[in-house]
Amino acid sequence: MGAVIWSLVFAGVSVGQDASQVVIEGTVKRGDEFAQDFGPGFTFRLRGRDVWAIVITHAASRDRDLVYPVNPPYRFSNQLYIGPGYGESARESARNTPRELAFLYRPDDFTAAWDDLDRVLWPYGYAEAEVARATSELARFPTGTLKLEILSAEFVADGGDGRQEWVNALRFRATISWPGTS
Repeated sequence: MGAVIWSLVFAGVSVGQDASQVVIEGTVKRGDEFAQDFGPGFTFRLRGRDVWAIVITHAASRDRDLVYPVNPPYRFSNQLYIGPGYGESARESARNTPRELAFLYRPDDFTAAWDDLDRVLWPYGYAEAEVARATSELARFPTGTLKLEILSAEFVADGGDGRQEWVNALRFRATISWPGTS
């Protein structure tokens, strides 16, 4: 029985859920990824090994991230990652809490949003008017909210010179809300 309880604590537990909100608490260690299903076909993930990307996917999204397209800036956002990078140390990144992000929640929007994002990220292949329309459309998609709170973090020095520090373990709470389907 203790092993079952421990596995639930380690894997993450939904501590509150209704039709349009869920709270997920969990722990993830360096080298591991975290995934917890919620709502109608969604999965919250901390994806990566040394630096975790904050990701929400849906069964209809073919594993495409639903957070990234609606959270600019697209090339330089440290809000979407936990760990060293984008000019921040591992400790600075872990102190960046809470993080409030949007995500696409309507399956019919997933393909259109990623098509628009393609135009914004690589505009040289499109007319200027197409890029402007895509940028505007990305800002108008209906979104849900993800509030990620980093509750605690452990750090470890790594590398030959000991200068690089990584997040070794992370305890977090994710509060995810989206409009009901009434």
